[in-house]
Amino acid sequence: MLIRDVIRNREPYSTRASASVQEAAAFMAERNIGAVCVVDEEGNLIGVFSERDVLNRVVVPERDPHNVCVGEVTSELRAVIQCDETAHQALERMEKIGTRHLPVMDGERWVGMLSIRDLLRAEVGEQTDELKLLHEYIQH
Repeated sequence: MLIRDVIRNREPYSTRASASVQEAAAFMAERNIGAVCVVDEEGNLIGVFSERDVLNRVVVPERDPHNVCVGEVTSELRAVIQCDETAHQALERMEKIGTRHLPVMDGERWVGMLSIRDLLRAEVGEQTDELKLLHEYIQH
């Protein structure tokens, strides 16, 4: 299964580097997501802002989330995954860099975010399909 299949029909969530941490946190909470891609004013991917960034770079240092811009506390871009790569490659990359989220690229263009939850959901879906086929085979 390719990454493009995993994220198909999903809105690519992002926030601007100039947004406040409060705005980004509210955006993430409304959508029940743990991380969001951060883009510059031209829409170019510059990093990933996660719940962990909020915790470690805003809450613990007692910074005001209304007065801190996302761009000031965003994690650097450590890895991405291309649309034509596989779920297995994504899992390996996540494990290697110790993250649960990877921005998805189509060449040089940012197109979405992949989470470990997305990969698990896709894997369970594939296994369910295989079990149905095996069950049908045994029935006939």
